Amino acid sequence: MLDILPALLWVIAAVIAVNICSITAIRGRFFSKDHRDVYPVRWSIVALHFTSLIFGALPYPIYEMFKNGFSGRFQRFYEHAGWPSAVLMIALIAAELVFMYLQARNGMHGEMERKLSQAAGE
Repeated sequence: MLDILPALLWVIAAVIAVNICSITAIRGRFFSKDHRDVYPVRWSIVALHFTSLIFGALPYPIYEMFKNGFSGRFQRFYEHAGWPSAVLMIALIAAELVFMYLQARNGMHGEMERKLSQAAGE
């Protein structure tokens, strides 16, 4: 069971990263033609980002600590997939940051529009 732990953690981190990108794209209205209010990034999304960062980094030290206990098949797999998986995880985490930044920027503009419309209405 310990053999599969690094891969499982990596997959969980990748799923979280893709979900964060999807959620921020939807809430940030990146691909929407209608103009609705956009709100800043929620703290729960920021917490999920840190969770994906930790889960994405953990497989590598876990492999290094326990590689002698892994079967030869899993050792070959992890050694073969190590660098590509690290590059992909870094790209996913960078994409999370870009999507969260874009939503925050759109949310800032939306907040300014709401404040200005309230001031003009008074």
